[in-house]
Amino acid sequence: MTLLIADDHTVFREGLSNLLFQMKEVRQVLEASNGEEVLELLNIHKVDLVLMDISMPVKGGVETIREMKKGKFAEVPVIALTMFNRSTDILSLYDLDVNGYLLKDSAISEVWKAIVEVGKGGEYYAAPVKETLLKALQEREKLSANVQKEELTNREKEILVMICREMSTEEIAQTLFVSPLTVNNHRRNILLKTKAKNVAGLVFYALKHGIYKEE
Repeated sequence: MTLLIADDHTVFREGLSNLLFQMKEVRQVLEASNGEEVLELLNIHKVDLVLMDISMPVKGGVETIREMKKGKFAEVPVIALTMFNRSTDILSLYDLDVNGYLLKDSAISEVWKAIVEVGKGGEYYAAPVKETLLKALQEREKLSANVQKEELTNREKEILVMICREMSTEEIAQTLFVSPLTVNNHRRNILLKTKAKNVAGLVFYALKHGIYKEE
């Protein structure tokens, strides 16, 4: 796995780089101090995942992620890094389909957990960030309460609950005795009906509509 760490603070960047390089799955760790350097490195190297600081000089993290997601690097997963748990930042990145969001005071074990989860095609939001995001989505939902959503079928609700329980596609398929392809088709329909962008949005929808209760 080749990782790219983007942060304008050299001590933090190099420290994180050294820690991650000790992981046996990591063969290379690239470093950038701003968004322009990120894009330059992506043009040169095949990067598996980017850890992106939000506040950087020259070109910030949000702007860089926006360019990546709308350009030829749209498939490169990005985990946002920041010191601040601000709803405005989190919503902006949520709307850009960022793959993960970590606070800089996270333990290295959580950073690695996020990398593994996102590397498998999943998402990872640190617990405090997830809480802030759910509240922010709730506030935004109030502003657009007049927008009606198509009702979910019973099977879709059942799968939505399993998604909220962080079950994988394979686990859901085995539980329901259907193929993973069938589960993915249901997942797409659920996303379309709920207007959610990712798992965090689905959890918010399920909680709001009483489909799922936190265990």
